[in-house]
Amino acid sequence: MNPTYADLNLVNAKVNLLPYVAEVGDDWTPIAPEGGDCDSYATAKYERLVALGWPRIWLRLATCWVETGEYHAVLLADLDGQTWCLDNRHPHPTEYHLLPYRWHKLQVAGTNRWEIA
Repeated sequence: MNPTYADLNLVNAKVNLLPYVAEVGDDWTPIAPEGGDCDSYATAKYERLVALGWPRIWLRLATCWVETGEYHAVLLADLDGQTWCLDNRHPHPTEYHLLPYRWHKLQVAGTNRWEIA
C-alpha cells in the first residue's frame, strides 16, 4: 500500500456525504449512516484510512476552535512532509497551517494520548 493524497481526498469526500447531526457531548464514535457530528466524522475518516493501509503513526485526531468560536474536531494526516486536515467543513483536504483555526489538542500519533497544541 502506498498512501496518496487521492486516498485523503476520497475518504474526506465520502464521509462528508453523510448527514451532519448535532450530538450532546463528545463520544468519538465513528459516524453512522444516519450521520453524526464532527468528532464522528474525524473518527470515521481515521478508521477508513487505517483500513486502506495508512500507518496509524501518520494520523492524528485534533480539536480546535473555528472562526465562529465553535469547538471542532478534525483528522490530521501526514503525507510527504505535509500535514493535511480532513474536515467536514471543507470538501477537500487542506494544508493544516493554512486553516484559520486555533488549535487546542492533538492526539499523539499512534497512541491514545493527547497533547496541548
